[in-house]
Amino acid sequence: MKKIVWVILIMVSANCFSQNASKKDEIKIKKIVNQFFESLNKQDTILYKKMLLLEGQVWSINNTLEPSSYSMRFFRDDLRTFDPKEILEEIPFSYDIKIHDGNAMAWVPYEFRVNGKFTHCGMDIFTLTKMNYGWKIINASYTRNLKGCSEMNYPEAEPSRYQNKRN
Repeated sequence: MKKIVWVILIMVSANCFSQNASKKDEIKIKKIVNQFFESLNKQDTILYKKMLLLEGQVWSINNTLEPSSYSMRFFRDDLRTFDPKEILEEIPFSYDIKIHDGNAMAWVPYEFRVNGKFTHCGMDIFTLTKMNYGWKIINASYTRNLKGCSEMNYPEAEPSRYQNKRN
C-alpha cells in the first residue's frame, strides 16, 4: 500500500512540475515575442538579432492586394530595412502559445502602425525552438489585412507597451 501511495505522490508531483515548467516556458516565449515587437519599434538591430535565428524565414501573405500576394525573406534581410526615422508599432492583441518538446508556436493577432498611422492588421505566427541558451524565433509568418481588423481586436487585448517609446 505504501508503494502505491508513493507512486501516486510522485506522479502528481511530476505533473505539477511539468505544468510549472510549461507555464515558465510560456512566459519566456511571450517575452521573446514582445522583444520582437520592441526591436521593430526601436529599430534595434542588436535586440532583433538576440531573439531569433538570422537564417530563419519570414513568410508574408498580403491580403491588401487583389489577388493576394505571397513573399518570403530571411530575418537577416530585415536588418537592412531598419530606419530609425520611422516609428513602427506592432501592437499585439492576444497570445495563444502552444509548446511541445522544445518547439513552440505563438499565434498573435496584431495591428500595425507606421509613424502613428494605421497601415494594416493581421495574424503573426511565430515558430520557436528551445536551444541551449534559451528560446529563439526560427520562423515567422504573417498576414496583412485591411478588413476584419475589429474582429481581431479581442476583448483581452493588451495595450501596446511600445507605443511611442524610442531609444
